[in-house]
Amino acid sequence: MRRTILAVLIGASVLGAGPLQAAGPLLSPAGIAYMKAEEHRIDRQFATRAAQLGGVPVSVVLDGMPRGPRITDTGQRIIQVIERHTGGALSRDVRAGIQAADDERKAALARAREEAARR
Repeated sequence: MRRTILAVLIGASVLGAGPLQAAGPLLSPAGIAYMKAEEHRIDRQFATRAAQLGGVPVSVVLDGMPRGPRITDTGQRIIQVIERHTGGALSRDVRAGIQAADDERKAALARAREEAARR
C-alpha cells in the first residue's frame, strides 16, 4: 500500500501535478548556497530586532523560530514565545513592531529567492 501511494506521488510530481512539485525554479548549487546564507542572515536580523523590541535575549527568539518550511505565522509565534518567556502580554506597539519586522523578513526572503534564481 505504501509503495503504491509513493509511486502515485512520485508519478504525479514528475508530471507536474502533485504536491512534490517545486515551488519555483530549481536553483543552481551557487543559488542554493546563496539562499542558505541569506536565510540565515535574514532570520538572524529578524531575531535581533524582535528580541530588542521584546526585551529578551536573541537566543529566546532563535529557539522559538520554526525550523524548516514554515506553516505558521513567524511573527505571531515569536510574540507568543516572548510573552511566555516574560510572563506578560506585550503592548500593541511592540506587537506591531514584531509583525513589521516579520513582514520585512518575508520581503527580504522573497528578494533573496529572486536573486538566488539568477545565480
